[in-house]
Amino acid sequence: MLFFRRFIVAPLLLLYRPITTATSTQSVGIIDLILSEHQHMRNEYEHFKSIDDTTELDPRVRQWIAYIALHGHKEEIAFYPKVEQYLKDEKKGGHHLIEHGIKEHRQLESELKKLAEQSTVTWKQIRKSVEKLMHHLKEEESDILQPLRSKLDDKLQLELAQQFVDAGQLASDKPHPELSKQPEKAPQENIDIGLAEKHKDL
Repeated sequence: MLFFRRFIVAPLLLLYRPITTATSTQSVGIIDLILSEHQHMRNEYEHFKSIDDTTELDPRVRQWIAYIALHGHKEEIAFYPKVEQYLKDEKKGGHHLIEHGIKEHRQLESELKKLAEQSTVTWKQIRKSVEKLMHHLKEEESDILQPLRSKLDDKLQLELAQQFVDAGQLASDKPHPELSKQPEKAPQENIDIGLAEKHKDL
């Protein structure tokens, strides 16, 4: 366990050091990076419609579930906490927007968990998950990402993108609707459960 804790120190320091000192190797900024992941989620769902064979659909849907779960957890660890301050002048306020985003994550994860727990995925549950997903993507893109594009300069966007990618080393790729909905608690709870799962897999 001591070895494992030493192993994760570097990623943790990268995520929590001041964003103005981060060194980025990313060529795509955080806004476009998140939007590209959103589009992948949409594209995968559209692809599902063309699959008639359940034995092909089932593993593809499970990969999609993991992708969505990981994406949301990376946002809660390395994106939401860093951008709340830049949304304070928005009509709904930065804290409210981030809190609402996390609550929608939990609602989506609840449906994704039900889907993941099915012995064979069903279209009924896929559609329930998609309904929550599409609602969340639309709101996040209009209420958070669009306003941030004009508030974050290119350098900061690249730094945040790197930290978002690095959060993948810490985050869980499983739905966890039981995690906190509070912006103050969600990042650390995400890290704790993600590292516990990764340690279990070692």
